[in-house]
Amino acid sequence: MSILTCPYCNTAIQPANKTTYRCENNHSFDLAKQGYLNLLPVNKKKSKDPGDNEMMILARRNFLELGFYDPLILRIKKLINEQLSFRKKAVVALDAGCGEGYYSEKALNHLHGLHTTIYGTDISKHAVKNAAKKYKNNTYFVSSIYDLPIAKRSTHLILSVFSPIMPAEFKRILSSKGYAIVVSPASNHLNEMAALIYETVKPHTTTVVENMSVEFDHVLAERCTFTIAIKNAEDLLALLKMTPYYWSTGIERLENITNKNELSVTCDFNIDIFQKKRQQ
Repeated sequence: MSILTCPYCNTAIQPANKTTYRCENNHSFDLAKQGYLNLLPVNKKKSKDPGDNEMMILARRNFLELGFYDPLILRIKKLINEQLSFRKKAVVALDAGCGEGYYSEKALNHLHGLHTTIYGTDISKHAVKNAAKKYKNNTYFVSSIYDLPIAKRSTHLILSVFSPIMPAEFKRILSSKGYAIVVSPASNHLNEMAALIYETVKPHTTTVVENMSVEFDHVLAERCTFTIAIKNAEDLLALLKMTPYYWSTGIERLENITNKNELSVTCDFNIDIFQKKRQQ
């Protein structure tokens, strides 16, 4: 049974046939040819084409599929396998802010002793299109993280990697013993790239724990740090396009990186795990 709800009336939506989903009030949603649903009404968009554009999505896919961030994937899976306890072996998991689908596919599949039904959502239609086209065993849909078309208490695990978070919505859709895993940049993330762009490098800061603690107990904090050696300009450019540096920095500063053929880069992540507050 689908956990998805109608973005207009909040009733459940179910497959009406192979190409259409429909709610009890007869609002219908057609599957795109790539296999995803668009559950973001026009009146809830803040721009014509919100979220990451096609260039950013392709750069992310090109970089991630080279395996540079696989140590992060392995750490997330290890934490789920060893630290989290679920009431049943059948787990509904949501990748909130899924991008092109790499994390939902790699981190939420093949978990020891669990069978995961995987959903992924992003506000970028380009991201969801690419995710659905490649990872056909998962369910992807376009929506806003601030207004998720998902039934309350229907999800057992939320994964959010470098994406906006909405604690109230996460609380609403999570089951009573469910978990939210939030990955954010730690202080030294990509410092070597920043040093080539800025005269003074400021450590990354995060308010994830502060923001989530309004609705959740913070049950585990983990730091995942490793170094990657990028050996060619093409891969380095793909990494650069994944970051805000490429989109917010002048061309002269960017050339300090784009003119390089190799670079050793620190990858530094915070992994924080939350559950609903016990009294709730």
